[in-house]
Amino acid sequence: MINPSSSAPEHESAASAAARVGGAKAKFDAIRVDYPPQTAVVAALDEMRIAALDRPTHAPCGGAMLVAPHGCGKTESIIALRRLLEASADEGCKPLLHVETAGAGTTDSLPTSILQALGAARPDVGTEKARWPRAIAEMQRCGVQIVVFDEFNHAARRPRMSRPIATVIRERIMDAGIAPVAFVGSEDAGSVLAQVPELMERLDDDIDLSPLRWDTKGDRALFIGFLADLDDAMVGAGVMACLSGLAHENIARPLWEASAGRVRRICKIVRAAMAAALHDGRASIDREDLAEAVDSYCIPRNFCQGNPFAGRGAK
Repeated sequence: MINPSSSAPEHESAASAAARVGGAKAKFDAIRVDYPPQTAVVAALDEMRIAALDRPTHAPCGGAMLVAPHGCGKTESIIALRRLLEASADEGCKPLLHVETAGAGTTDSLPTSILQALGAARPDVGTEKARWPRAIAEMQRCGVQIVVFDEFNHAARRPRMSRPIATVIRERIMDAGIAPVAFVGSEDAGSVLAQVPELMERLDDDIDLSPLRWDTKGDRALFIGFLADLDDAMVGAGVMACLSGLAHENIARPLWEASAGRVRRICKIVRAAMAAALHDGRASIDREDLAEAVDSYCIPRNFCQGNPFAGRGAK
């Protein structure tokens, strides 16, 4: 039975259709489905944070490296842990400081990025030498327990600055005992860290969040389980009226091929397919919707060379 809220009313205006489908997209974006590889990242980072809490004052801190291709869920994992920690933190505290590494690729940008992440006023005022003590003082005032430098691959944009950037983080934050540090980014981030062996020796963990592989039994099971949970969640959120069979192999396999096992691409494909189904007033997503989504999202971005849904049997 089709849920009236999901079906397209006859003679629906363009504005009404936009509101209906736009509302469904907002609900889809709010869905949170357990994805075990991300859950493992959250646990590993939290373990690193907890291990540093009772260390002697000013004792050096360790760190971790999380390097994986774009779209594997690195930033989403960080956000999940930040929300978890802030839910039980005192007002104004930031147990996890999520810093986006500036694209400028200079040591001068680091204290500014830290102050921005802390919400400090006028974060770029003063010299680099003056901003670092201010950044450290603000971190301590806000109760920072772990620092995550996200998009650390930006540090590779100016090769001669890669080593100084990594070194100043080690000296100012890790060696000073301020907090443990997680370096997060795409493959280029690993090349930056590899230039600083004295920092690599200080990293306690190399956290894996690689794309899921279809030819690995465990990865395939995780992938199919995620699709099944996403399918259920869309019905539970009222986005779709009926299950779409995303976990069926003849749907899951081409979804894996189109997404290369990357969770962000999976969600983008399903989201676009969902919109196509809702515009047509249907209660679930079908193969044609997914094929259209791959054509509109993946192919123009060169995520895949051909559409894996094309020329295959119907569901």
